[in-house]
Amino acid sequence: MSSLTSQWAWSLFEPTLMLKSAIYHYVKTVFTTIAKGDIPLSASQWQKIRGTAFSSLWLEFSAPKPPGTPPSLSAGLIPPILSQATGVVLEVGPGSGSQMSSLKGPQITKIYGAEPCIDLHQKLQSQANDQNLHDKYQILAAGASTDQIVKELLRGGFITSWEEGDSLFDTIICVRALCSISDPETAASELYKLLRPGGRMLICEHVANPWTKPKGSILARVFQQVYMVCGWAFFIGDCRLNQDTAQILVKAAEEDGGWAENNLEMAASFSTFPYLHGVLVKRSGTGVLNLRD
Repeated sequence: MSSLTSQWAWSLFEPTLMLKSAIYHYVKTVFTTIAKGDIPLSASQWQKIRGTAFSSLWLEFSAPKPPGTPPSLSAGLIPPILSQATGVVLEVGPGSGSQMSSLKGPQITKIYGAEPCIDLHQKLQSQANDQNLHDKYQILAAGASTDQIVKELLRGGFITSWEEGDSLFDTIICVRALCSISDPETAASELYKLLRPGGRMLICEHVANPWTKPKGSILARVFQQVYMVCGWAFFIGDCRLNQDTAQILVKAAEEDGGWAENNLEMAASFSTFPYLHGVLVKRSGTGVLNLRD
């Protein structure tokens, strides 16, 4: 069996391991919660359990791997992309901060990590401290929506006012984040508007298998759908394996005539985890609002 065939075969079943772990963390969190005498009855309590379980899963997933463990595909794609970050940076859904070591360049003046999962903030701050980025890195308790991001910036005194159309960031990073946003079309559009003219959006997102393309795989696409039916999104932080993120990102810039540059590529098109990666550059214009340090 060739190396590529082996990778393809393994990619079909690899998500099973993550789904199994996610179910374990969810069940453990439910029993731990009940054992403490906190019987979950409301929808908000069950949602909190899902959030806590996902945080535990993500901390496990993003933890350093034992020596000799083969690196994941995304681990090789992410550093070269993040090396292009400059100026004031918004990192969407940084999770536990596992990619923070790629954001230490002197060309970056400030980093805002918009992480809605509060349970991950302690680890995220610890990573910022370990990477000596505590002066540059600011955690925002926010998702990808403009309202949440601006609210947190105003609350922290990083801006004193904001009007619709004001752009804030020189670079916006989306790494394994857009797949979990409930309304990715709206989020992408809002993030685009927050990006300054000439700014870059750095992308590394797993997406729906491009099965109609020459290098795609219809079987991998079927397996993606099977995993979704088996509860992938429920147990793994609303993540969607079957999202056409490329089309969503293209559409976000349509009102301005499209992106000035679209350098997105697809990696591992044969697998259940194909990655859309690369850089989008916004056209020049006006509406810049400066953030305070």
